[in-house]
Amino acid sequence: MKLNRLTLLTAVLAVVFTLTGCDDEFSDVGGEIINNPTDVSLREVEVNSYTRRINSIQTNNLSNLALGTHKDDIYGETTASIVSQLSLGLMDPDFGDNVELDSVVLTIPYYSEETTDTEGETIYELDSIFGTGSFNLAIYETSFFLNEYDPEASFEQREKYYSDQQAQIENNIVELLYEKENFQPSKEPYQTIEIDEIGDNDTLTKAPALRVKLPVEYFQKKIIDKVGSEELLNNFNFKNYFRSIYIKAESNSSEGVQALLNLGSDTEANIRLYYTYDTEEDDETVNKRGTFDLDFYSPSTVNNQFNVYTGEFSEALEQQIAAQDSVEDAENLYLKGQEGSMAIIDLFPNQEILTELRANDWLINEANLIFYVNQDERGIAEEPERLLLYDVENNQLLIDYYSDPLVSSTDPLNSAITFAPRMERGEDGKGVYYKFRITQYVNEILNNDLDASKLGLVVTGNINVTGFSAVQGLEDVSRVPAGDLLTPRGTVLYGSGAENEDKRLKLQIYYTDYN
Repeated sequence: MKLNRLTLLTAVLAVVFTLTGCDDEFSDVGGEIINNPTDVSLREVEVNSYTRRINSIQTNNLSNLALGTHKDDIYGETTASIVSQLSLGLMDPDFGDNVELDSVVLTIPYYSEETTDTEGETIYELDSIFGTGSFNLAIYETSFFLNEYDPEASFEQREKYYSDQQAQIENNIVELLYEKENFQPSKEPYQTIEIDEIGDNDTLTKAPALRVKLPVEYFQKKIIDKVGSEELLNNFNFKNYFRSIYIKAESNSSEGVQALLNLGSDTEANIRLYYTYDTEEDDETVNKRGTFDLDFYSPSTVNNQFNVYTGEFSEALEQQIAAQDSVEDAENLYLKGQEGSMAIIDLFPNQEILTELRANDWLINEANLIFYVNQDERGIAEEPERLLLYDVENNQLLIDYYSDPLVSSTDPLNSAITFAPRMERGEDGKGVYYKFRITQYVNEILNNDLDASKLGLVVTGNINVTGFSAVQGLEDVSRVPAGDLLTPRGTVLYGSGAENEDKRLKLQIYYTDYN
C-alpha cells in the first residue's frame, strides 16, 4: 500500500478539523467519549517508545556546518570541527609579473540578520549561535583526501563522511596555519577591499563572518610560486595537491559557543589571496593589485566538506539509554541533535488492538502524539524549538508533513506548524510539550491497511530540510533527517513508560463512528 493513497474526503476533513481548533474541544487526557456537538469520540492507544544513541552520523550532505563547543547540563560537551576541500577560483592562473603577496584571509559567513538601531545605523544580529562563551580555534592543512564517489561501491555512489572520523583527520595533519585561544563569533560587519575590472580598489562593508589571516609565506610557496604548474592546471590536480583544510575547535574553560557556518552557493566562503603585480600599460610598467580565491563552494566542481564531533554523554546517561529496548516502555526519551540521540515510537505494539481498530471502520478526524517535556530531568538548558517525526523503517517523512498547508520556505521556525507546531511553553518560558498531528498517516494504517511502521523522533534545526543522513552502528536505524545536524540542543521527554499518567506518551485518536 503506497503512503500517498488517501481519499479526498479524509484529507479535507482532517484540515477542517485541525483549523477548527480541536484542542479547545477535548481534554488532553480523557475518557472514551467526549461530550461535544459533533459526536466525535476519543480513543487513547498505548504505544511503545525507547531511545537510541547515535555515535556515527553522515555529515557531508549539507552546506551548513557547525564549528565550536556546546555544553549541556544533561548531554555534556559536543565540539564540532570542519574538514573541507578547496577549489581554484580560476584554473591555470596567471598572476602577472613581479608578484608580491600582501595578505591571505579566510572568510566564512555566519548567519545573520541586518537591522537598524535607534539612530538608523545598520547593525547585525547573529543567527544560529548556540551559547555565549568561546572556544580555541586552529586551522591546518591535511593530506586527508576526500573522494567524490565511493570506491567500495564501484564509484557509483557518493562517498559518505561521518562525524566520528576526527582521528583519521588528525593523523594526516601537514601544517598548522592559524591558532587562537578563546575565539568568539563577532556580530560586527567587516570591510574588505575588492578589486574591480581595471584594478582599482573598492572598499565594501559586509555582514559578519569568521575572518582570520593566514600565513603569507606559506601561500606564497603553496600557490603563487606554483604558477604554470600541473598542480594549478585544474581542480582535479589541485585537490590532490592541496587535499583538505581542517578547521578545528577545542573546548576551553568558558561555557562554550557553537556557530552554524554558511558554506553554500549563496555565500562568499573562501581563502582570498591579496597581491600586487606589474603590467604594461601605454609602454609603462604599472603596479596593480589583484586577488585570487580558493573557494569552499564552486559551481563547476564538487567540494566535499563535513563535520567531525567529539564529546561523550555521561556514563550514567549512557547506561540509562543502553538499558532501553524495543520491548519495555521507557520512562524518559532522550533527544539531542548532531551526534546525539533519538527516540523510536511503535504506534501499535499490540497486534490485537490494531486488528480491533481496523475492524471499527471509523472516520479518523484527528490523530495526535503529544510529547511532554520532563523539566525535572531537563533542568535549565535551552531547549530545541522544533522536533521532527518520520517513518524510521522506510526513511521518509510522513504524508501529514507533505500535506501541511502552512509550509514557509523563508521562515522555517514557523513552517509546517499544522503537522508539528512549535514547542508549547509555559508561563515560565520552559517547554511543556511538542505535538504532532499524524491524522492522515493513522487513517492510512487503520482504513487502508498501510503497514504500521515504527516512527523516529529527532531534534531538527530546520524542519524544511527533507534530506536524510546515514547512521552507522544501529540495527533499527539507518537514516535520520539531516536537519538533526543543524542544532546541538537537546531535551528530555516523558516516554510511554512514564509514571505520570497524564504525561505518558500515548496515541490520541479522535474519530466518528457512523456504524
